Amino acid sequence: MANALSIRESSKRDRTTRRKQANILLHICKAISEAGAPAHRLESYMQVISDKFNLEASFFAMPTAVLASIGEDEYSQRSYMIKTTPNDINLSTLHTINDVINQLENDQIDLDKALTAIKNITTKPPTYPNWLFALCFGLVGGGFTTLFSGSWYDVGAASLLGLLTGIITIYSAPYKYLSQLLAPMAALFVGFTALTMSHYWQTIDHFLVSLAGLIILVPGLGITVAMRELSTGHLVSGSSRMAGAVTTLFLLSFGLALGYLIAQSIYGETEINKLNGIPTWFNYCALAVTALCFAVLFKARLADTFWIFLSIGIAFAGSSLIGLWMEQPFKSLAAVLLVSMAGNIYSRISSNPASVMHIPGIILLVPGSIGFNSLSAMYTNDTMTGVQAAFNAAIIAVAISVGLLVGNLLVPPKKEL
Repeated sequence: MANALSIRESSKRDRTTRRKQANILLHICKAISEAGAPAHRLESYMQVISDKFNLEASFFAMPTAVLASIGEDEYSQRSYMIKTTPNDINLSTLHTINDVINQLENDQIDLDKALTAIKNITTKPPTYPNWLFALCFGLVGGGFTTLFSGSWYDVGAASLLGLLTGIITIYSAPYKYLSQLLAPMAALFVGFTALTMSHYWQTIDHFLVSLAGLIILVPGLGITVAMRELSTGHLVSGSSRMAGAVTTLFLLSFGLALGYLIAQSIYGETEINKLNGIPTWFNYCALAVTALCFAVLFKARLADTFWIFLSIGIAFAGSSLIGLWMEQPFKSLAAVLLVSMAGNIYSRISSNPASVMHIPGIILLVPGSIGFNSLSAMYTNDTMTGVQAAFNAAIIAVAISVGLLVGNLLVPPKKEL
């Protein structure tokens, strides 16, 4: 009788432990998805954690939902559907999840504390204040103007337009229907303001500064991630993410065209003003400031700032040096290969997510601006230029995807995040 009670109590404890483990898996899955992790990373990472818990599990990730089946074996699995909200990249969340899993592996915390820590991720206050986010939008806009060979006037104008985009993004977020209009609304205001500035001061390239001011909203990273998912066999997630990225491009292009149309109806035709570019030394200053801004925009920890600097430096230097011998898309392929290997080495040494270095380095190379130019050309009936730009954007996205895959082959990552 005593043995039967002991077995029953042991079985009950095992079931309780399994439920806690399954609960942790589901919360981690939701947190990783809403932190911006692509499907291939999410599924691979969740599979590793499931194996550590000795659970039979399978996951199917999409941008807005994750399907999960979890159980002790394949015949006792329960199925779950986790509704997720697509958000921007959050490197701090990925880092926190990774730390919790490391502590579980080393028996430093129990399942209850781990579950509490995971739940607290979604409720903790923002790492940085809103005014700093808006400021970083402006600084990134000015920084990218240097990459587009703009003048001093273009840098100043793009910074103001980027700040405007940041303010619209932040203050539209709490309102459901307003936030759904973010892309065309921000593009409309930026386009109208850029043409107004060009009309009165006649010192800026209004199309260049419009693009730089909207650069954070241009879904270049989304296009690249979608291509990566498609190339790794995640067809549903890759297709839906690509459709979302292309839709955002259309919305931005439509809003910008409407802003230009309204401004031109008021001011008439406004010429594009091309002035001398800025000195080369300022490019490096802008690169350093842009790296700091990406640390804020990606919600990274202050301790990760150095690695973000290093990643962006590798991407910029690799692209510049290799560009002396190769043209696109091969220089992007080689630069991303360097970033991928560097991120994986960092992950293997520190046991931290490789995304800390991968994402900031890739963001400088993604083809979002080319795709934006493609649609803008089509809006002005320059179809051939638009089609050529769209093809170039697709080829660069493929090159970046291949570079990441080859980097993983040469230096396998320790963690899938």
